[in-house]
Amino acid sequence: MLYKTLKFILGIALKVFFRKVYIRNRNLIPDKGPMIICANHPATFLDPLVIGASVKPELFFLSKGEVFRSPLAKWILPRLNMIPVYRQQDDPSQMHKNKETFVRCFEHLEKGGVILIFPEGLSLTERKLRKIKTGTARIALGAEARNQFKLGVKILNIGLNYTNPHKFNQDLFMNVDQPIEVAGYKEKYEKDEFEAASELTECIRQSLENHIIAIEDEQTDDLVSKIEVIYKQRLANDIGGRLDHEAAGDFQITRNIVETVEHFKTTDPSRVEQMRLRVDTYFEDLDRARLSDSQLNPERKKGSLVLNNVSAFVFILAGFPFYVFGLLNNWLPFEIPTYISKRFAPASDFVGAIALVCGTFCFMIFYSIQIVLFQHFFHHALFAFFYAVSMPVCGLFAYLYWYMVKDIRSRWLLMSLFYRKTALISALIKERMEIIEAFDKARDEFRITHPPFSE
Repeated sequence: MLYKTLKFILGIALKVFFRKVYIRNRNLIPDKGPMIICANHPATFLDPLVIGASVKPELFFLSKGEVFRSPLAKWILPRLNMIPVYRQQDDPSQMHKNKETFVRCFEHLEKGGVILIFPEGLSLTERKLRKIKTGTARIALGAEARNQFKLGVKILNIGLNYTNPHKFNQDLFMNVDQPIEVAGYKEKYEKDEFEAASELTECIRQSLENHIIAIEDEQTDDLVSKIEVIYKQRLANDIGGRLDHEAAGDFQITRNIVETVEHFKTTDPSRVEQMRLRVDTYFEDLDRARLSDSQLNPERKKGSLVLNNVSAFVFILAGFPFYVFGLLNNWLPFEIPTYISKRFAPASDFVGAIALVCGTFCFMIFYSIQIVLFQHFFHHALFAFFYAVSMPVCGLFAYLYWYMVKDIRSRWLLMSLFYRKTALISALIKERMEIIEAFDKARDEFRITHPPFSE
């Protein structure tokens, strides 16, 4: 009951927290087990929340045994379907308890259950896949072996791709792969259990790596991130409507950028280094001018300048009362979780998850108090209902209004700066165009040997 209640509440919270959640190949997710879901782990306990809210079956979760130490944790965590697993790096003396954990997993799968496992064994907000542990394969193969490989266990791999898991109003792309039929490893398991587990683990690793953005080193990740800022719109226009969704397009674009950079790192490393220095210099020049790349993007300059400015002024004026109403009713429940997550998160990887959970309950508490007070002072149920509906709507509008006003302000500042420092702006625009031309040339050369946007 507790699991289902929280799944419902957090399902709504996730729809608010993320701007877009897109699940590619949702039809590949079975409605029931026995099944093990594997996923990469970039955002601590936000990851099980988004998967739990997105799949139909009730999930059981393998979680670090060290979080079960307190009496409260021992009582509440099993009620949230969490099963302890013990790691060598946490406490070697507890490793023997994993035999019991494996048996519980076997029994759960034999009942047609579904288990969620993060096989990397740790969570870090990085665009890479850490070494995959063999535990998932051993559980799946062990459950099948106990049932003469007639149980029908499947392993479903899901790649989690966040634009930023620690910030409100960002995107999530869940990339689902074809389930792995564990029974297909029967002959290998009967010949060599260790080899079968290793081979199945490698299959899981390849599946996950193919469904996430995986970049091996920080320097390359930094370069790819900057190329995305400058060049992503050009690539998006190039692929047009060839992909099934905008989120899938973003994923494929980034994958293509990564593949291109990795290719030239191997074949022409000096060229990559020159590009890195050029891109870094461009962004340093932007910082000194207090500008952003988006301000120099010609896509932002469509339409009549006078008409755009008039419509912007009308929007600011007409939207201001709704902004104030939304701000007054939502500022505290929005800011409190933000403060708590930044102040008390044990590491940066926990910020988004803590903000989501705290925000969910903060908004529930504040909205409840505000509705009760409104009803107490005005004694009108219908007005109280409309007030309750208006709070989240105007709150979201206030958030978007603030960022749209900042965008309008940045355009006006750019216009002012252009008239005062025409040479500086022109030089930056020219450098941006030359960088894009260099990217175009590299992409064309890469396409000679690699099909465009292939998975």
